[in-house]
Amino acid sequence: MEKTDGMNYAPKGKVNRVVSEGEFNFATVALDHGHINGMTNGLIEAGATLKWVYDPDEKKVKEYIEQFPQAQIADSLEQVLDDPEIHLVAAAAIPNKRSALGNRVMRAGKDYFSDKTAFTTKRQLEETKKVVKETGQRFWIYFSERLHVEGAVYAGELIKKVLLEKLFK
Repeated sequence: MEKTDGMNYAPKGKVNRVVSEGEFNFATVALDHGHINGMTNGLIEAGATLKWVYDPDEKKVKEYIEQFPQAQIADSLEQVLDDPEIHLVAAAAIPNKRSALGNRVMRAGKDYFSDKTAFTTKRQLEETKKVVKETGQRFWIYFSERLHVEGAVYAGELIKKVLLEKLFK
C-alpha cells in the first residue's frame, strides 16, 4: 500500500494508551472502505483491544486479518452485537448504509465509530439523533484527513508552538 492511496492509507500514530488491555474491547465490521485500517490503528494506539472482525466478504476479512491478526473472525454481525464484552463497533460501510448500521449497533448497547460521511440524508441524521437520545450511546465519526494525518498533526504542533511562543514572550 502506498501512502498516496487515500482509500487504503492507514496512518500509525504514537501510542497514547488511555485504557488498559482488555478494559475497552471493540469490533470492526463493514470493511467497505480502507479507512477502517486507520480507525483500527487509532483505537489500538489508545489502548483499546480488538476482539472481532466481521464482513460477509471473506476476501476483505482475510486482508484485514493480515494486518490485525489478533482479531477473531465473527460468523455474523449478531455475534458481535450479542457479545457483552464489546464496547464499540467501528465500521466503514458503504456511505448510505452507515447511519442504519450505527443505529442498529447503538440499539444493541454499543457505541458506534463510523467512517465519514456518516449520513447521506437529513432523514438519516434525524433518525440517528433520536437513537442516540433513546439509547444514551455515542455515535462517533472518523474525520481522518483532519485528525489522523501526519501533515495535519504536524501543522497543529507548529500552530501550538507559535501560539505558546507568543504567549510567553
